[in-house]
Amino acid sequence: MPYYNNDDLLRYFSKYIADKADKKIEKLKNEIAEEKEQSVKRIEQELHKSIFRGLDIELSELNSDFKSRMNKVRTEYSKELIEKRSNLLNSVIDEVHDKLNDFVKTDKYKKLVTKQIKGLGNDFCSEKVEFRIKINDSVMKKVIEENYKGKFIIKEIPKIEIGGFSALCFKLGVMTDLTIDTRLEEKKQWLYEHSKLAASI
Repeated sequence: MPYYNNDDLLRYFSKYIADKADKKIEKLKNEIAEEKEQSVKRIEQELHKSIFRGLDIELSELNSDFKSRMNKVRTEYSKELIEKRSNLLNSVIDEVHDKLNDFVKTDKYKKLVTKQIKGLGNDFCSEKVEFRIKINDSVMKKVIEENYKGKFIIKEIPKIEIGGFSALCFKLGVMTDLTIDTRLEEKKQWLYEHSKLAASI
């Protein structure tokens, strides 16, 4: 058995204690370093989440504001476009209206309505027919009187502004509308529905 004196034992135990202490200190250092690293990561992640949460909120608000502004622009643009489209189409209709008013003063108008009255025929109604015409349309009145062979009465109504006629058979409950006004209204409707000037966003 080796012999140890007190100094040797003291040195031996001091070294043993120092080694153990160093290992524990190293272990603690590693644990502290690891804990520090994880804590830093957690803080960074929380900051990252917090920053991105804030950015998401800001982006959401900006996006909402942008959509609101875009909708406002679209609405204003759409209103302006619809107004311009309407004005343009109305100007076309007004021009046609004027040309039709000129047309009813020509012989072509007389020929047209004469053909229509003759085409109506006596089989339209066996009883008295009510013809409705424009107020003071002497051409239309004369054409009916000269060409319709059945019984009839003529009424001048303000609703017809251009010309032509409508014929009503009360017995059969039928009516034929050959007014230029109705034809113009149909064409106007067609123009509004099929025009390439329709507003679209």
